Amino acid sequence: MTTFWIAIAALTALALLLVWLPFFRRTAKGAQQTELRTQTNVKLFNERIAELEVDKQEGRLTEAEFETLKQEQEMNLLQDVDDGESSAITDNSRGPLWPVLISVIVLVISGYSYMELGRFDEWQNARPESAQQSNPHQGMTPEQMQQMRIAQMESTVMNEPDNSQAWFSLGHAYISGGQYQKAVAAFDTVMELVGRHAELLGPRATAMYYLADEKMTPEIDAVIKEALESDFKDPSTRLLLGMDSFFNANYEDAIRHWEILLTSPRDDFDRSAIQAAIMQAKSFLGTDSVDNPELNKDVEAKAKSIHVSVSLDEAMAAKAQPGASVLVMARPISGGMMPVAVKRLKLSDLPTLVVLKDSDAMTPEMLLSSQQAVSIEVVVNHDSNPGATPGDLVGRLDSAALGSDVQVVIDTQIQ
Repeated sequence: MTTFWIAIAALTALALLLVWLPFFRRTAKGAQQTELRTQTNVKLFNERIAELEVDKQEGRLTEAEFETLKQEQEMNLLQDVDDGESSAITDNSRGPLWPVLISVIVLVISGYSYMELGRFDEWQNARPESAQQSNPHQGMTPEQMQQMRIAQMESTVMNEPDNSQAWFSLGHAYISGGQYQKAVAAFDTVMELVGRHAELLGPRATAMYYLADEKMTPEIDAVIKEALESDFKDPSTRLLLGMDSFFNANYEDAIRHWEILLTSPRDDFDRSAIQAAIMQAKSFLGTDSVDNPELNKDVEAKAKSIHVSVSLDEAMAAKAQPGASVLVMARPISGGMMPVAVKRLKLSDLPTLVVLKDSDAMTPEMLLSSQQAVSIEVVVNHDSNPGATPGDLVGRLDSAALGSDVQVVIDTQIQ
């Protein structure tokens, strides 16, 4: 309140200064001008008298003419002095009137302002109401604000049903708001618009996970498998797998999933938070902040390999010759027939899991890790020809991403 008083007093003093300062300056200036005018008139009078005396001495004026002209000059001097003083008196007499009136007005306004605005308690009590009007969200709980944002997003997708980005954002908002069934439906809508991709499958699996009371189900496993086949390092999927492993005290698996995630080139996740989660999991394992070489090695090897589950269709089993060899080959999708990885098995080994990696390359120049994705071909070979020839049995997969787990069924006979 003291600050308010000081402000009122300062503003009042400033206003009075602005009113009276020009008056005092004008008064001082008027006095100076009057004095200067008087000095000038006296000087001119003396000069004129001196000229008349010269004229009298030289005979151009008689004594009577001289006295008459002298008296005339004296009268003019007196008239000029009287006019200057009258002008100064007139200015000074009317000058203070307006400053006084304006000063009275300023003081009245200052007093009124204090009486009205100086009621600090009433003004302070009125502030919450005005703040409420300026900020309509004030007083809302986080849940209410979340519901308001969801309602706005729902309005957007109703007006723009083909806006895939709006549906995607709405799906994430549903997850944040605990509306998991609606989140699943929102991500399904996005996939209907743009296709099935890892960045959509991962969030869908997350919503399904929470909908199932944070338990993995066969349906969720299927969505996760599809996501990882599309992108082995998909952030949403790896976050979900790491979180589930961590909550179930499978800390090594959690670390493996999160370290795979950190090798992703994508930047749509918080790397510092993932690193902190890894440190927490390591502390539970007793390794604290020390790197686990075995886990790191496993992550790197997995990222540079493909796990292929190979099985023989029952209809083809009768056509397979005992003792036949089985070739599992990975070829570049971009072209070229030379495999970048080959594994040789026996028919009796089936069904089995095959891990294709750089050590299975045919030449040092053609490595599996140099590819983003490859096609997989499995051939039950009945002759010495390594390629598929008539009578051989074959199973194919058009595309398998590096680091993925895939399945190939031998279900076709070459004619």
